Amino acid sequence: MPDTKYGSMFVDERYSSILEPNLYADAILQPNKTYNAAHQGDANSGLVKIYKLTRDSAGDPGTPAGDFSHENAANTLIDLRLNNAYRKSKKIYQVQANAVSYQVADETLSLAVKDNQEDWQQSGLACLVHEGTALEDTEAITAANLKAKVLAMRKTLRQAHARPDVAIASVDVYSTMLEIAGKEYTPSTNENTLTTGRVGTWLGMTWYEGDILDKAAAKYYDFAGTLQTEDLTKVEIVMYDHTFFHCVNNLEAMRIVDATDFVGCYAQNEINSGFRVYTADAVVVKKKVA
Repeated sequence: MPDTKYGSMFVDERYSSILEPNLYADAILQPNKTYNAAHQGDANSGLVKIYKLTRDSAGDPGTPAGDFSHENAANTLIDLRLNNAYRKSKKIYQVQANAVSYQVADETLSLAVKDNQEDWQQSGLACLVHEGTALEDTEAITAANLKAKVLAMRKTLRQAHARPDVAIASVDVYSTMLEIAGKEYTPSTNENTLTTGRVGTWLGMTWYEGDILDKAAAKYYDFAGTLQTEDLTKVEIVMYDHTFFHCVNNLEAMRIVDATDFVGCYAQNEINSGFRVYTADAVVVKKKVA
């Protein structure tokens, strides 16, 4: 492009030090809100082994003046393997950093962190979808049937004695829910619906817009070390009791490292995590056919 002129005079051209942001999906995986972080304290290992006590089925009453019937206490073990690694390393020459108006290393590191976090989220959702219970209902959700289908999903979870408190919906379904909420939804946060697009709680659950449900081949390594793949684009709603969905990280590191074989540095970020749904009956997944 030619130099900029105002009339007969050349004028300054300036490169801004303020960067244009990139688009990222919402951060919907939040500790103790959309997943259980209770075992984060056990993360200084490669495998967290979790005890689960063996409960009795419902029993019948006895009669007064009776004796105890003794049974051995029992438990089982649940494996949570921390085997999902996310790494980014960006090479930056010092001559490049010297020639631009922004802080190249810092901004590049920030970008690497965000990229890894998005990959981490997609793996977590892939686990949630893969290890939850897929419903047989594949009819597409519409404004006319949304509430009925949501109540049917809730009924399935409650009959299994789960307490559904989270619903992650695709952008299409979430938008439909906003439409329904505008007519029927009247909690204290309702006045914010039109200005922020956030619905909050509806039918006893916190709703999250899953704009990250846009990857046709989201992958994660399960607790057995098998690479699993899920098409998240077919998911309409994941409804669940967050107590039974676990995410644990044993590494979250970021650094800027001086290079030894060239003049410059590396901006690096690494996350290592494990994901598991402990009880499939506590998660129901509504998918569409196409």
